[in-house]
Amino acid sequence: MVLADDNFATIVEAVRGGRTIYDNITKFVSFQLATNLGAILTIVTASLMLWPDAGTAFFTPLAILWVNLIMDGPPAMALGVDPPGPDAMHRPPRPRESRILDLPRFLRLGAIGTVMAVGTLAVHRWATASGEGAEGTARAATMAFTTFVLFQVFNLHNARFPHRSVLGRHSFTNAKLWIALAAVVVLQIAAATWSPLQRLFTGADAAADLSLTDWLVMVAVASTVVVFEELRKLLARTRGART
Repeated sequence: MVLADDNFATIVEAVRGGRTIYDNITKFVSFQLATNLGAILTIVTASLMLWPDAGTAFFTPLAILWVNLIMDGPPAMALGVDPPGPDAMHRPPRPRESRILDLPRFLRLGAIGTVMAVGTLAVHRWATASGEGAEGTARAATMAFTTFVLFQVFNLHNARFPHRSVLGRHSFTNAKLWIALAAVVVLQIAAATWSPLQRLFTGADAAADLSLTDWLVMVAVASTVVVFEELRKLLARTRGART
């Protein structure tokens, strides 16, 4: 590089580019792992609690494929083209022995997956308690499935900013990501409101109409994953740590 362009500014840009690539790989892996941990914890917990048909009601094979398709596709790939953060050149060099998934990060992702599992199970239980019959079962399954997808929409921002707050103008610097998320929301609304897709993804025998209250509950519960991470980052900043 020095022989081709003997310019210190070029070296600086090359370092910034390398750090950005590494950061984006970390974001991608963190997001994927949190999603998988959340799904596994939800299914395992539902099975251990012996809920009737809980595992299949939450995640049929097609539902799992759907989550992987719409969230592991364009939204996750958009993390790979995330612009560099303002602190990219203010950090000290990364130790050679450092890992993408060290123990603190893995524990943090495990905590995020636990929040997703608890929230999804809670929505399913709430919907089951407030409904009855085949339509009530379909409503509970649809709400749990949709809540889990919305968890991924919110958690994508946690993956983008593991150390900074997601509340700020910097959250809007990746237009491709927001376009992908808008498409995901539209597709999930279709999957949750169109009867054939409801039956296909939940395996329920009937379809259910979700009310405005149902949607508000799902969005409120799914947003707790951001609240959880914001509190963690606030505590880390208070302690002067970088976790």
